[in-house]
Amino acid sequence: MSLSKKRNVALMASAATILCFNCGAASAQDATADDGGAITILQRIVKGAGVDKVAVDTPQAVTVVNQKDLDDAQPTTVGDVFKQVPGANTSGSQRVLGESFVIRGIGSGEDQGDEGRFIISVDGVDKNYQQYRLGGLFTDPELYKRVEVLRGPASSTLYGSGALAGTVLFTTKDASDFLDDGETFAARLKGGYQTNSEETLGSSIFAWRPSENAELLIAGNRRQGFDYQSGNGSEIDADFLSLSGLVKSTFRFGDNNEQVVRASFQRWLTDAENQQYAQTVNSSGFGRVDRNVKDDTYLLSYENPASDNDWLDLKAQISYSDTLNEERNATVFFFGPGPGIQFFPDADFRYKTLQAKVENTVQSEGDNWENFFTFGLQYTHLDRSLALRDTGAQPEGVDEKIGAFVQNEFVYNDSLTITPGLRIDYRTLTPDDSVQSGFAGGVTALDDIGISPKVSALYKLNENWNVFGSYAHTERLPTLDEAFDYRTGAVPGDGLEKERSDNFELGFSYQTQDVISSGDAVQFKATAFHNNIQDYIFRNPFTSATAPMGQAFVNIGDVRLYGLELEMAYESDTWFAKAGAALIRGEDKGNNISDSGNLNTVPPDELFVTLGYKVPSHDLTFSATGRFVADQDDVFGVPVGNLSESRRPSDGFATLDLAFDWKPSGERFQDLELRASVENVFDTQYQEFLANDPARGRTFKLSLIKKFSM
Repeated sequence: MSLSKKRNVALMASAATILCFNCGAASAQDATADDGGAITILQRIVKGAGVDKVAVDTPQAVTVVNQKDLDDAQPTTVGDVFKQVPGANTSGSQRVLGESFVIRGIGSGEDQGDEGRFIISVDGVDKNYQQYRLGGLFTDPELYKRVEVLRGPASSTLYGSGALAGTVLFTTKDASDFLDDGETFAARLKGGYQTNSEETLGSSIFAWRPSENAELLIAGNRRQGFDYQSGNGSEIDADFLSLSGLVKSTFRFGDNNEQVVRASFQRWLTDAENQQYAQTVNSSGFGRVDRNVKDDTYLLSYENPASDNDWLDLKAQISYSDTLNEERNATVFFFGPGPGIQFFPDADFRYKTLQAKVENTVQSEGDNWENFFTFGLQYTHLDRSLALRDTGAQPEGVDEKIGAFVQNEFVYNDSLTITPGLRIDYRTLTPDDSVQSGFAGGVTALDDIGISPKVSALYKLNENWNVFGSYAHTERLPTLDEAFDYRTGAVPGDGLEKERSDNFELGFSYQTQDVISSGDAVQFKATAFHNNIQDYIFRNPFTSATAPMGQAFVNIGDVRLYGLELEMAYESDTWFAKAGAALIRGEDKGNNISDSGNLNTVPPDELFVTLGYKVPSHDLTFSATGRFVADQDDVFGVPVGNLSESRRPSDGFATLDLAFDWKPSGERFQDLELRASVENVFDTQYQEFLANDPARGRTFKLSLIKKFSM
């Protein structure tokens, strides 16, 4: 048997062992690693960190959100599921166009450069939108079955230099997710409603398997919501209408049908009139605008695990992403070069990205060791344009990058795993003619190299305890905004250094079974990190469009982020629980952002606890989730310049959510799912740190799913 087959068998055996520990729960609900049944959140398979492994055995802080989590959350945006990911949250607002990510204190939703500190990937396709006062990702959670959140820069090796905060990997649904053995066709209809904002969701999925080698998925969603109320009854402007769809085909061939070709097209769009111009903040001072946003993703991929050839485990893909934001009839005004107040003219902001990636894993083994050597190339060509309007705040140009990477995973005696890796990215920023004309004497392209080495180790002390540690270095090159914002007339990229991150992590995990009752299981994982970032790039607080006082972005010196993340999961025949906590600190070592000396984007201490009860005889599940967030007054102090808007102290809060799930197994209600929940039960008035609007008050949610098959 080849090593590839051995690896697959080992993973299946691991999952089977876990299922055995939870056999009572599995009898109540068909439990697999992918549907989240009896498999706890720390026992799910991680696919984004190299060789597939369970989360509790991964030497990196990672959380896997699966289909059941997404269904239970009944989310409006993908950020709604981040509330139960330690160290991760969102910033900006709860609007579908105003949400950005925050991981380990990195990200704010206000500056274009923030999105460059993450790798956001949809089926392996990088998504990166960087317009000022808009969010960074436009999509609908109904399109996805899985989200992996890999915290920290260690994932830069496989996904791209500069992921100082981490990597978020989205996986779309497949036809096979809805087709059981022997079925040729399936349709799934879903309806959802939320009382607060009167949001409605209509979703249709059609899956077809014309032969054992081929399958096709067609999915469409319509989501509409209106203004919502916060806990004290305040009205928050957030109305929207969005449409999304996915067409995905899969063809298998070769020995054992293990070679796979996939082709997919995904679209999300919204056409909203008279909406807030600034989507990350609820402020009428920025005026209104008619905005049409369309996000398209095209993908063609090939996989060949070659189970009979240890030298070949190939993955290749080519993709094209096109994000277009059309703005018309804006009422927002600015003080232009001419006399009096001027209104923003119409504009088309566009991001077109061509990407190609190929990687291969070579496998070898000895009497008591295994080795997996992965290497590959990645090419990305981003063309950013601005039509109908000229502004130095949205410089046009081409961001081109080619990267080469290697990662080696060595496993000795099934107890010690050592994983070194290295990535080198060569990047070129070429400004458009319109940008060059904004600088006296013109401007030429800028290029640089980003290097991302890492090494991690995990040691299994025994069947219960693991210890792990890692070191990862990555370098983030400036974005087009940071290099070519010419409102100030400064020399482009004048003295602007790339950011350099050195991140250390140390942790341990514990897992056991038969703790409280026979067949139950519990896991715990703790990760401490220390990330020192040199030459941190920040918007110059003394620069504006009307008062140029130097270049728009500057290096503020060194930033230090450190903290602790905790995760726990428990599962038995009837009871289940999970919990997570994050304690993060950040220092602006040069006191350039806040006179307090603290980094003003670091979130407050946070804890969430979920406790649930299953009634297998009636196919019912009940759960309650408490979320406890501390005050954040470490950022107190008069912020420098004009940075006070989203970097203020915040009050602590506590919320309670209740949920009910009914998935009957009887023939009468077969393939029916009903979910109901109450979020913010006590109608608490609160505001997330780095959010510019109060959060939703009490909200009742209901969704009904019905599947038809033949």
